[in-house]
Amino acid sequence: MTMDIQRKLSVDQVAEFYHDIFVQDQVRDFGELAAPLNPDGVVIDIGGGVGYFAERVHAELGYPVRVIDMDPGSVAQCTARSIPAQLGDALSPPVAGDEACVCFNLILHHLVAEDEARTRALQKGALAAWREQGAPIFVNEYIYESFVGTISGRLIYAITSSRILSALAGFAARFIPVFRANTFGVGVRFRSHAEWKTLFREAGFSTDAVRIGENEVIKLPLRLLLIKAIRRDSFILRPRNAT
Repeated sequence: MTMDIQRKLSVDQVAEFYHDIFVQDQVRDFGELAAPLNPDGVVIDIGGGVGYFAERVHAELGYPVRVIDMDPGSVAQCTARSIPAQLGDALSPPVAGDEACVCFNLILHHLVAEDEARTRALQKGALAAWREQGAPIFVNEYIYESFVGTISGRLIYAITSSRILSALAGFAARFIPVFRANTFGVGVRFRSHAEWKTLFREAGFSTDAVRIGENEVIKLPLRLLLIKAIRRDSFILRPRNAT
């Protein structure tokens, strides 16, 4: 049986994501879409890094929180800042049974493998790992809409996942923030709004609530990838068999 092997960022590449640029928007969306939650349950942040989102959710909304991340350095930084955290893989997470909501903030597009089919399986698998728990899932994800079908996300994946194309396309990082070197040679798989909803459904979830984000400014070089719109949308998912 062929395994869907995830391509992973190096320690230095992971460190590139130590920022809280989008946390305010994510917590706002979470508060509006997810509440009310069981006050005794825990808000889980998958791939939560050094805990910026979890820290603010606890401070602003009062929920207990826990970060699950596969990077020991990130978990150590959470612990040093008194943010509950533990080591764990998004594909086989430690399930404690106390989860009130499970959050994926700009994480799913980083779950990539050597081809589209395996990448899709990874992204669905990370969600499906929580399906039997019955807790809602909060997803904040990049949306890439294209002028032609869904080609933009596929082009970005092809460029960033190929070591040869990544080397040749390195100059693009000067113009395209998402093409920073921290994704070159590993890959990112962005999708359109409709594509994400289809993936959620295939993973066994219904989309119960949506918040459409603001469109980002699209610079001229991005038009070469036929990108029509870039934004960050938020979703609340629930298992379809949940009562």
